[in-house]
Amino acid sequence: MENNTVPLAILIAVLLVVITIIFKWPCYMKRRTLPPGPTGFPIFGCLLQMLLNKPTFRWIHSVMDDMNTEIACIRLGGVHVIPVTSPELAREFLKKQDSTFASRPDCMSGRLSSNGYLTAALTPMGDQWKKMRKVLASNILSPAKHNWLHDKRMEEADNLIRYVYNQCKNSLEAGGLVNVRIAAQQYCGNVIRRLIFSKKYFGNGKEDGGPGPEEEEHVAALFTILTYLYGFSIADYIPWLEIFDFDDHKAILKKGYSESNKIS
Repeated sequence: MENNTVPLAILIAVLLVVITIIFKWPCYMKRRTLPPGPTGFPIFGCLLQMLLNKPTFRWIHSVMDDMNTEIACIRLGGVHVIPVTSPELAREFLKKQDSTFASRPDCMSGRLSSNGYLTAALTPMGDQWKKMRKVLASNILSPAKHNWLHDKRMEEADNLIRYVYNQCKNSLEAGGLVNVRIAAQQYCGNVIRRLIFSKKYFGNGKEDGGPGPEEEEHVAALFTILTYLYGFSIADYIPWLEIFDFDDHKAILKKGYSESNKIS
């Protein structure tokens, strides 16, 4: 009997805690001075609504429209997401309170995309970020480096014009159509590769000045990472669910990062 009593007592205690949380949670949330928002579930918040209403940013806009508010508070797991649609409120966040809200969040997508926060763009604010910023300001974003890259940028601009001309020439039957998105992506990719790798192509490129398969794969992998970076993954709000990868964000980010590093 004693062996059965202990597990039963633990089960009853857990149930009492859960019931207390369920009944006390609404009162606790009402006492907090937060912007208006949808009512969520204990622990998980509005994650279920987020998963059922894709894309997430449109669902957030619809919630704010229904509530007729320019600022809202949407709880996702243990994180309060505060969207704003007013320019005045945006300036309050981005200008007046910049020191409070300037840091990047610590989340799965940022960690995987930067291989453990090895890049300044995604590293949360701290001593490491300040050191990275000094290096960038003095060696990468300095006027001297900008002037040094002038000829390389002009060369890539000439190559872009040649590529667009050849695309128009080779597609006269289709009306001389040019995919501007691809042209712009490859121009930016060429300039960045010249800066980082001191070369425009990983392979041989194409005769018309366009990218080769290696460059296309590299740019596609980078844009895959950008698409899922801070992309409302469940694991960003409930970290212990990362191992299950319900929304496949982790697998997609790891594949994109692997492909971008394989080529470079």
